[in-house]
Amino acid sequence: MNPTLQTFVGSLLQDDKTLVASYDLESLPFELKRSLHLQALRQPGIYNYALRPFSLDYSQIQRLCIINGMGVTLGDSLIGIAALHAIKAINPKLHLTVLRPHTCQSYVEEIYRLAGKVIDELHFMPQELASLEGYDALIDAGNQLFREDFATQEMHDFFLRHLGIAPERVPEEIKANRWLRDGMPEETSPLQGRYVLFNHRASTPLRDIPAAVLVDLVDHIYRQHGLPVAGFGKIDHPQCIDLSSHSRTTSDYIAIIRHASKVYTCDSSALHIAAAFEVPTTAYFNAIKPSLRAAYYPQCESVDLGTERSALLHQSEDSELLKAIEDNYRRYLAAL
Repeated sequence: MNPTLQTFVGSLLQDDKTLVASYDLESLPFELKRSLHLQALRQPGIYNYALRPFSLDYSQIQRLCIINGMGVTLGDSLIGIAALHAIKAINPKLHLTVLRPHTCQSYVEEIYRLAGKVIDELHFMPQELASLEGYDALIDAGNQLFREDFATQEMHDFFLRHLGIAPERVPEEIKANRWLRDGMPEETSPLQGRYVLFNHRASTPLRDIPAAVLVDLVDHIYRQHGLPVAGFGKIDHPQCIDLSSHSRTTSDYIAIIRHASKVYTCDSSALHIAAAFEVPTTAYFNAIKPSLRAAYYPQCESVDLGTERSALLHQSEDSELLKAIEDNYRRYLAAL
């Protein structure tokens, strides 16, 4: 497989007829990937904002198919579905089909099944190009991580633009992930009584809260609120409760977040879920700037603990960089 295809700003076409997500190819043996006849998807009639900006009047569209949407992590997917919700707010009668990579984690896929009020049909790639006949519009949303403006725009605005919608025309309540609050059944929390949630993990080590400061940060949170501090993973503090065994599904995870009195989190899916349910939140950002993730979350207080080197990075395991971020946390805690 040509390495440039892995970072192509869209989906791929195999043997001139089959739609493929590059994400699904990552786990294949090298020799098998090299033997595939792949090319970038640049078909006439398929919109791709990264190749050519476009706008659509969704009030005039009856059937829409999103190819390779809306991300391969839980956080990206939550926001991507919020952008799809904006389409349905414009035209509730529009029939929306989403094609997904087939190798994503099950907890990510669960969020798409929970989005039944937004997504009418959900299918998985590979898909034959011929199967896309009959739609009024086709949009290739694949590989957003490699699109030039993904790291420089607020994420809701990014997804909206790449669906052909002017972000300024979309109500901010939609950009606060209201679809999740409207679509989720009421789930009870495994904890009785009030608690504060501390979520220290993200999808990459760069965005995690450093392990070396976890105990001190939990101690600060407990002294601030006088409530049990629940989290996902064992932390050696007498007031910290590990709820990992109670968070076996995405629905469980959402329920734990929505019933918290307050959420403390890194730049992760927990931030976006808390915003949906208007849970007061303090969010720590190690790399991406808060304005690109929490601009539409009025209940969120953002703390920027990144460095010049980490700005705009999505992932890194550079030990010196991670140590510099840890030092920023230590200075932050010392000043509290």
